[in-house]
Amino acid sequence: MKKIAIVVAAVLLAIAAQAQVTIPGTSKTLRIDSEDWRYLRTFKVEDGADVYLFYFVGHDVVDAAGDTVLPSLRIYVNENYDGDVYSLAYDRYMKQPFQSLDEYTHGLGLPKSGGIGYDGMYTNPGDGKDYRFLMTYFQDKKTMVEIRLETTGDTFADMEFDFKDLLGTLK
Repeated sequence: MKKIAIVVAAVLLAIAAQAQVTIPGTSKTLRIDSEDWRYLRTFKVEDGADVYLFYFVGHDVVDAAGDTVLPSLRIYVNENYDGDVYSLAYDRYMKQPFQSLDEYTHGLGLPKSGGIGYDGMYTNPGDGKDYRFLMTYFQDKKTMVEIRLETTGDTFADMEFDFKDLLGTLK
């Protein structure tokens, strides 16, 4: 199993250099500008999903407190989820509650076959900062996917175009 994860990570690194990422277990691709985004690592979460983590390096992002921020892209892939996209969204909400600023069922990376997305925010108890994100849930084949783009609340306006542009490349 560890060999498979290493191979997938190596493939993702090679693909990321070409800026076209095929989401494992799906027929979907996401075009990631390799000059703006860097692959960091892959890890497994307790529900069995694999998470592919990228961070933004296109330009310095500094919040109101003067801290450098690393906006992130997380792609959660769960090939064994027993439920629909609405159950997955609710399960994720229960693990990390957030305030929904907007909910959408089309656009922003959602496939024509459907899904659900959120523009939301939460306060991180660890650093006390507000975070804002765009989150898209969909199913392709039998795989459940969550794409999450996140940054601090006060830098979201600087990143919103990049986030929406990246979500728009999902094919």
